[in-house]
Amino acid sequence: MAAAAQVKYASATYGSEAYDLDRVEGYALPEEETAEPSREEKIRQRLDERARVRAQEKAKTQAQTFGIPLLGMVGAVVVAVLMITVLMGYIQLAEISGETSRVRASIEDLEERSEILKLQYETTFDMESVEAYAVNILGMTRGSARETYTGVILADRAQVLAEDETAGVLARITGFLKSLPEYFS
Repeated sequence: MAAAAQVKYASATYGSEAYDLDRVEGYALPEEETAEPSREEKIRQRLDERARVRAQEKAKTQAQTFGIPLLGMVGAVVVAVLMITVLMGYIQLAEISGETSRVRASIEDLEERSEILKLQYETTFDMESVEAYAVNILGMTRGSARETYTGVILADRAQVLAEDETAGVLARITGFLKSLPEYFS
């Protein structure tokens, strides 16, 4: 019996490695469980494993994106911002158009008023009515036109013609003295 015990435990492993319990008589699995599964069962197991892996991956992505793809969310936000920007642009355009029409109406009113004021100004200073007012109300008379010749240019010289050539020496001296300040200034 000692020889049989030696053969029975000769391949047994001691230490951190696993024991081979198939060699021990009481530890063997029943025949049904150790039998190799059929081909259909293998295919079913593979399909179940694939479905389980897909479900895990889907749950993982849904947890990250909250059920909505991240790129779709970013795109929706960008589109919403652009729509708001365009809407605000149209609002500003409408305000500017309204203000432009108000300014044009104001300009037309001012141009019309300017024409009215020009007509009033021209009628205010009508020379015939001013002359009639001066003659009739103020008692003024029209003066006679007087022609005087002050000088004639002759070879780089100006000669002043006297109104009366018979003026005396005294008048000529006083005229000369009056012209001296003009000469030196």
